[in-house]
Amino acid sequence: MAFSLATLRVEGVPTPALCVSGRYWGLSDVAPEVLQPEPARGLMNVIDHWERTEPLLIAAADRVSTQPESVRPLPAPACLEDVLTPLRYPRKVVLTGANYYEHMRGDAGHADWEKETKIPLFFLKPPTTTLVGCGKTVRYPEQTQKLDYEIELAVIIGRTASRLTLENAMDCVAGYSVAIDLSARDWQRHPQHMVKFDLFGGKAFDDSCPLGPAIVPARFVEEDDLRLRFRLNGELKQDATTRDMIWSIPEQLVKITEHLTLEPGDVVCTGTPAGVGLATGEWMKPGDVLEAEITGLGCLTVEIVKQHG
Repeated sequence: MAFSLATLRVEGVPTPALCVSGRYWGLSDVAPEVLQPEPARGLMNVIDHWERTEPLLIAAADRVSTQPESVRPLPAPACLEDVLTPLRYPRKVVLTGANYYEHMRGDAGHADWEKETKIPLFFLKPPTTTLVGCGKTVRYPEQTQKLDYEIELAVIIGRTASRLTLENAMDCVAGYSVAIDLSARDWQRHPQHMVKFDLFGGKAFDDSCPLGPAIVPARFVEEDDLRLRFRLNGELKQDATTRDMIWSIPEQLVKITEHLTLEPGDVVCTGTPAGVGLATGEWMKPGDVLEAEITGLGCLTVEIVKQHG
């Protein structure tokens, strides 16, 4: 029985949950052993011990699907704000830039793009200040006038990995989620920057990486053929599939682990397809609603709000 993992706010408390057929059960009720030895870490503890916890979760999903009333389910989330980012918080968030052909050709203007002559672009976002869940969670960064969106497939790492090969790279993947990489384009390409390109000012600002609404285990996902769709205020802006990636997920993981060790719970965001505001000059503002949807992974919906204080 397919399932996903989420973190919900229940009576004000972040609660790790198992989702089966649209209903939620608290992990402490249906599989308390997966939260050991550190229950306070929630799903981070589950992913940290994925080889041990995944079979327990499969068994729990089977139980609640055949005997749904044997354990009382959690109440459905009352509002989007009650669906938190599932991992609170991973050690690293690694992002891949420039990884869809049409994004590079159409949005970035690189008509001569050839994979054989390039290497992938990677950068980091600090997880404790950039990751947010659903709802009115994205505070507009006041330092920018060019706030842009990028829907991305997020890979959740399930075991320590260093110096991976194409043959074993996917063995470290626990699951997948939906991410939005928010960018301050006027800072990313600031004219006063020494090399006119700044991934710190342009990418690492607070609330710049919505993630969720859940994690779907890799066993239930055909990652090579997922459809990504992004809507801004209901208007479709991005529509592509993971077949259009320049570097595949295994290739990205191999290249990343040439430089650093991936750890359980780390998030790898795999690039965005064409259709971002960089190409059209349409920038976001407070009050805008962002909807990022990927086949089988759900829809991540956030709203941009004005900063206070």
